[in-house]
Amino acid sequence: MKKQFNYNEVPTWWALCFNENCPRKGECMRFVAGQHVPDDKTIGQAVYPNACKNGTCEHFYQLRVVRAARGFGNIFAEVKQKDAAVLREKIMKHLGGHGSYYRYKNGERLLMPEQQDWICQLFERYGYADMVTFQEYMDVYDLEG
Repeated sequence: MKKQFNYNEVPTWWALCFNENCPRKGECMRFVAGQHVPDDKTIGQAVYPNACKNGTCEHFYQLRVVRAARGFGNIFAEVKQKDAAVLREKIMKHLGGHGSYYRYKNGERLLMPEQQDWICQLFERYGYADMVTFQEYMDVYDLEG
């Protein structure tokens, strides 16, 4: 799956790699992100060249494009009231708390496939199979690591 790389999607905390000698650089998200650093960025997190030993790097992060979801404000529409609070609390805990929950719910943060699957499985356990739909889907580089 081809997708144009947008450096603006790279989190500020993301460690970039510039190790031209790494044998896996072409399949590493950190190296690809490092190749797209804008000219005005002159400092940030980095993976040091000595991280690559014997052809392996402890900071290797597989380059992959995933189908992310944005927003889930409607998932409780068909849920019984007695289940809604429990489901909401479990999702909130899984996503990292109250603030994170609302950022995901309102589409400010993207849900990665693993998070989408977890939410779908949770709803299935409560008898709401095939009821979870997210507001929008998009292909993005996985930069969550």
